[in-house]
Amino acid sequence: MGSFAVTVLYADTSALVRAYLADEPDHDVLRPLLLESHDVVVTSEIARVGFAGAVYRAARAGRVERSEPFVDRFDLDCGAKGPIALLRFERDAILALARRLVLAHPVGTLDAIHLAAALSEAAKSLPDSELVFITRDDGQAAAARSLGLEVR
Repeated sequence: MGSFAVTVLYADTSALVRAYLADEPDHDVLRPLLLESHDVVVTSEIARVGFAGAVYRAARAGRVERSEPFVDRFDLDCGAKGPIALLRFERDAILALARRLVLAHPVGTLDAIHLAAALSEAAKSLPDSELVFITRDDGQAAAARSLGLEVR
């Protein structure tokens, strides 16, 4: 009998927002992939900040009535019984790696932190797994591919 690697989906904030907001492109693909998946779905604890900011902007633009229900749902989904596991990270190591990433790739700060968390924390947490990086940011996707990550 062979062993089967677990697939771990590391979800960037750009993909998470699209999974929750019905008017976002790829919502119909990302909602089942990230919120109803049989795979392990993880993200960095920094996603809570990016997600809250994105849904607040959506509320200000009139795309959703209020941001609070989305933020509350996301927090529940990242809880002990939710479909998304929040990765706590070792601050010094992640920030040092993220700094190297922004110097080497055209990515923003939060995108680099997500990449650093995927490269170190996700790999460390589930070492015998296949890691797939889920993003809808083209620059971040290109950086992830150049770093050897599978991207969807």
